[in-house]
Amino acid sequence: MNCPHCKTENADKARFCKRCGQSLQPELVCPHCRHKNVVPEIFCEQCGRPFDSQKTLSTESQLQYVAPTGPDPEPTSFAGGRYEVRRFLGEGGKKRVYLAHDTVLDRDIAFARIKTEKMDEDAQARIRREAQARARLGDHPHVVTVYDFGSEDGHPYMVLPLLAGGDVKELIEKAEDHRLPLEQAIGIAKAVCGGLAFAHSKGITHRDLKPGNVWLSADGTAKIGDFGLAVAVDMPRLTKAGMIVGTVAYMPPEQAMGGEVTPKADLYSLGAMLYEMVAGRPPFVGEDSLAIIGQHINTPPVSPAWHRADLPSALAVEGRHAAGNEHS
Repeated sequence: MNCPHCKTENADKARFCKRCGQSLQPELVCPHCRHKNVVPEIFCEQCGRPFDSQKTLSTESQLQYVAPTGPDPEPTSFAGGRYEVRRFLGEGGKKRVYLAHDTVLDRDIAFARIKTEKMDEDAQARIRREAQARARLGDHPHVVTVYDFGSEDGHPYMVLPLLAGGDVKELIEKAEDHRLPLEQAIGIAKAVCGGLAFAHSKGITHRDLKPGNVWLSADGTAKIGDFGLAVAVDMPRLTKAGMIVGTVAYMPPEQAMGGEVTPKADLYSLGAMLYEMVAGRPPFVGEDSLAIIGQHINTPPVSPAWHRADLPSALAVEGRHAAGNEHS
């Protein structure tokens, strides 16, 4: 059996090429969902649709044979060799992040390569705006600094400092009962307040403040990151009127209803985030986004003291002020 990639001859029963390591199993692409199925199959393992109306294996005209390909090899460097990759750190919905070494400035950095496969022009514009917003903010102890921004092979990238403490979302997930010690929660909230005050003084509203967007340095200093949805007051609006953007568990009512978003929205999100840090859950939960949005608009949150009895009276507030519904 000849490898379709490197043409090396392999044993008939071989599953992977002995030279390039690629799979030797042929695949059939489902004409309905485009999932690749290993031959032979009658039904698509992804969508369950038969390969033809008789529920039998399709003819060559109805199915497309594709030579299987393995995952793309991890890059060894970026930006013409300036950033040498040390190891892969992880990925989220928007980015793949690598530990890399800046050979020009001789320092280790986090290299965030933006995923563009499912992005439309508006989404890519928001990525550019994130870099612009951060560059405009300059250097602040409670805002993640952007060292560099560019594009390589059609993928925008950002060069960021290494933040060894992870994010607050991970901190909450690992904490006992998902509740942070009060001193730590209040310290993070104060730091975020400082970062927001600085951003707002520059005319920038974050619009997606949440635990996953607040990062911690090695000494525990909290820094706000991911300004991808940020709006500067003198920048053109790139979201269509009435479009909901943000994360619903921390979203203020006016943002959930597609209305005008001001710096007050960030204070509401911070209130919801502080609620979660001390109570172990956000102020509103539900089976889907619409259910949660409905609660933000119509339902006063219960006091976080219902979830944690040792809260001081200043944090154990009742009614709509608990999550900032009357954020003025």
